[in-house]
Amino acid sequence: MFRALCILSIVAAVHACKPCTCGVARSGRVVGGMALSPGEFPWLAALKRDGKVICGATVVARDHLITATHCIHGVEAARLTVLVGEYDVNHTRTDGFEVSHVTQHPDFNRYTYDNDIAVLRLAEPLPEHLYRPACLPDDDNSLEGEDAVVSGWGSTIEKGPASSIPNKAKVQIWTQDDCSGAGYGRRKVTPRMLCANAPERDACTGDSGGPLLVPQPYYTIVGVVSWGRGCARQGYPGVYARVGHFLPWLRGALRHACMCTPPSLS
Repeated sequence: MFRALCILSIVAAVHACKPCTCGVARSGRVVGGMALSPGEFPWLAALKRDGKVICGATVVARDHLITATHCIHGVEAARLTVLVGEYDVNHTRTDGFEVSHVTQHPDFNRYTYDNDIAVLRLAEPLPEHLYRPACLPDDDNSLEGEDAVVSGWGSTIEKGPASSIPNKAKVQIWTQDDCSGAGYGRRKVTPRMLCANAPERDACTGDSGGPLLVPQPYYTIVGVVSWGRGCARQGYPGVYARVGHFLPWLRGALRHACMCTPPSLS
């Protein structure tokens, strides 16, 4: 009995969560954006299927990431890896970190992209020097008019090739009424979605699954790149899964994760 308790104590110590901070950028092509400096957004990850980059993802814990369900719908975890701490995805030093489990939102609609959010669990924790996690929002309060940043390895022009290095673009979050009244029509935009863009700035093909972050007072993921008509088209903003709406579901999906806390503002 004593030996069994000792073993359990050792296992608990190995898997204990260390204090950590989220939402801190290190320093510092999305349409209309600019290149990130290497390591600037240490939560940004590239999701690979069968060795090919298909989407973005966001590190929220040492072995958990958030992405879009449409990126991995029906795909076995064994076919997925993620690149973290890499810059030029065409010249990487690794094949990526293996995904051990995928949690797709149970109400995802593959025709409308409603509830387009998923959680990836890695087979092993990420090395501490490679990443810092983004923070999750505290609630689903109104974000209308907030400045935000979208980032990823997607196309820099509509119908253009994917970028080999990550880009970022500053956008503004729309009101929910304006989002519902955009060119898509009210039935397409649900309360589980939010819209964001700026003149000639938007997410594009290949950015799916990546983060929309509000940078103040610390980088918080409020949206997951989901869908849109074209890229940076007037009247057709980028549409994102509204992360704040999914907080109850995320608490369950991230129940095994070591979550970090926002930095002290004092």
